[in-house]
Amino acid sequence: MRRRWFRATIPGVTTARAEPALTEGYQALAAGDWQAAQVAFTVAASFGEPAEALDGLGRALWWLREGRDAIVHRERAYAGFRRDGDLARAARIALWLSREYALVFENDAASRGWLARAERLLRDVAPGAERGWLDLARSEREPDVAEAARLAEQALAAALAANDVDLELRALAQLGLAEVSLGRVDVGLARLDEAMAAATSGEPASLETFADVCCTLMLACERAGDAERPQQWSQVLDDFVRRYDHVTLLAFCRTCCADVLAGSGRIDAAEAELVAAVRELDEAGQRSRCVPPAARLAEIRVQQSRFDEAEELLRGLEEHPEAVSAAVSLRLARGEPGAAAALLERRLDAVGRTSLLAAPLFAQLVEARVAANELDAAAGAVAALEKLGRADARGRAAAAAALARGRLALAGGQPAEEWLRSAVNAFAALGLRLEAARARLELARALAGARPEEAVDVARHARNELEALGATRDADTAAALMRSLGARGRSGPRAHGALSRRERDVLGLLGEGLSNREIAARLFLSPKTVEHHVSRIYAKLGLRTRAEAAAYAVRNQVVD
Repeated sequence: MRRRWFRATIPGVTTARAEPALTEGYQALAAGDWQAAQVAFTVAASFGEPAEALDGLGRALWWLREGRDAIVHRERAYAGFRRDGDLARAARIALWLSREYALVFENDAASRGWLARAERLLRDVAPGAERGWLDLARSEREPDVAEAARLAEQALAAALAANDVDLELRALAQLGLAEVSLGRVDVGLARLDEAMAAATSGEPASLETFADVCCTLMLACERAGDAERPQQWSQVLDDFVRRYDHVTLLAFCRTCCADVLAGSGRIDAAEAELVAAVRELDEAGQRSRCVPPAARLAEIRVQQSRFDEAEELLRGLEEHPEAVSAAVSLRLARGEPGAAAALLERRLDAVGRTSLLAAPLFAQLVEARVAANELDAAAGAVAALEKLGRADARGRAAAAAALARGRLALAGGQPAEEWLRSAVNAFAALGLRLEAARARLELARALAGARPEEAVDVARHARNELEALGATRDADTAAALMRSLGARGRSGPRAHGALSRRERDVLGLLGEGLSNREIAARLFLSPKTVEHHVSRIYAKLGLRTRAEAAAYAVRNQVVD
């Protein structure tokens, strides 16, 4: 893989003594060996703290998720380059600092200060790539999406003129995100596909560019409600990180790492990454650089019927653009369709009802209106979704429209089988396993009256797929439908009766003799949530005391 790096002048003996360690550090960064890079740059910094060594050390610490230490070292590197008269390098670091302070630490004052410093330094620098980096930074901060797109286009033009591949790919990704936010979903995602293809091919000089493009893609897909694209890219990303022998190439963002794992079918591993991400961000007082991991984890918790935990994760995020879907799912699961619809209507007002960004919102709105038995309102949402489906070249909106039309027909006592089969086939063709399984469950309901044996077979297929995907709530619904139709053999949860996965976790720790507070600390829950889980365990298993629960756990070899 081709790599480039800059060299600052280190006078006299310092140059000779630090140069081997600097070379080793840059080689380690290029190979994705962050620990070795940290060691090498630390050695280089011991020879008079040259700016280049401090900068390299800051970059290594960033990859190791030592965000505050990374900022400290890069601030010192900035001062060193400024003293040496290397204005372009100092300005580049100032732009990085502006971004980190805004994106991760939510410190707008520091972010604006560093951006202004970069602008002042670049007044004395000839037009070229550095001006393009400045336009890119301005684009990322710009609240007006149309202006953000214009600045990203300027940055892209500067990158092409200067033959700066890293700037080109970052500007291309930022332009794609802006276009998605403007509702030009297909155009924007196509730009991000191009940026990802180049970033994973070895074109850029810096692995930070790969990180940036990957994170921007995930954010754009979340805004567009495009779940299939991360799945399609997951194999490419997985192959790319394997070149570096470990998935920590995605260490800059555990949410992106979780997306890669989930796209590869490793749901448990994805969940573990999200749990770790939420814990680390809470402990550091930081926020995610793309999609809030708490929102992603809340979606999983709703699928697992762990509603109290989902509510805790969403506290303060309910109206966050990237958390609306999870908040709506929670309200629907709790039987609150009116609250779900209100959230969706507000979000639709924000994104525009004719934008492709509205498609996943309309799909959830149909579900909410049907649950509230507001079939006329549901029909209006179905019509809007079908119109968007005709304009969506990807086919996802059309698949969602078929499912929505089938749900509406089923609720109104009308024939729904044709619509629901179409939805199953469309989602399956797109590689959207969860959506296909949920559509299959709706199809089983539609078949239950006239053809119960076929309905059982369809429901069993749906249950098995939902269980494999960790969607235990929907899997239990499929199992209940099978039992209602007289299915023989296993038609319920796999283990310990009706206990959810988190309830089994709690039961296993009860078996170890832990208190509620100790269990809460082990599972990153509140003591109140653990108390709720314990009460449900007692009710479901017919137990009365902690001693009985502990004995049950030991007897049945329940593990946490």
